[in-house]
Amino acid sequence: MNKNRFINDVIKPWEELNLLLVNQFAFQPDLSDVTRLAGGISIALRHQVDFSELSDRQANEMCFSQNLIVDAGDFYKHGELRNASRNCPIAVVSNFEYKDNEFAFLRNAVLLEHRTHGNYDFMEESLKAIRFWIQQHGYDITWESEIKLAPRRFQHEAMLKFDPKYCFEMSSTRIQFFKENCVGTLEPYRPEEFRFSVY
Repeated sequence: MNKNRFINDVIKPWEELNLLLVNQFAFQPDLSDVTRLAGGISIALRHQVDFSELSDRQANEMCFSQNLIVDAGDFYKHGELRNASRNCPIAVVSNFEYKDNEFAFLRNAVLLEHRTHGNYDFMEESLKAIRFWIQQHGYDITWESEIKLAPRRFQHEAMLKFDPKYCFEMSSTRIQFFKENCVGTLEPYRPEEFRFSVY
């Protein structure tokens, strides 16, 4: 794979997904433009080994994030894997910050729900895998990116908008909450009660 193809098939879709995730949209957890983009990126990263001198095993040992992405790509493409310990569905969950009984949308997160290794943030892990392959291929690519967050606007309820352009059908959605700790880091939090709506 040449550099331009890598940019087209991996970096550009990653940036598109990064921008989509900061929109306050409701998504079916397992079926939407988000999972389609994440699945495509996973498959493209999974096959980078085909353009290198590394074996799958070597790449996975050198980069744990690549290991996760390989399993996610294989699961996305084939469904249940023969080795069930590798199963790694991709799911979307909406993240909100909780503060003084109000809620601010942070971003939609893409989770890698790995049967063996647990849950990981797809954007974080794929970013590490992308950087790994840029280095392995020796590409001269100046690309600095970070995971975006939505502007914080606290409201009396956690709200999402359903847009059929990005998710043609939705029967459920997932949300999770975070609260700032004493040093300013967001940690998972369960409010005693909350108001949630999709419009």
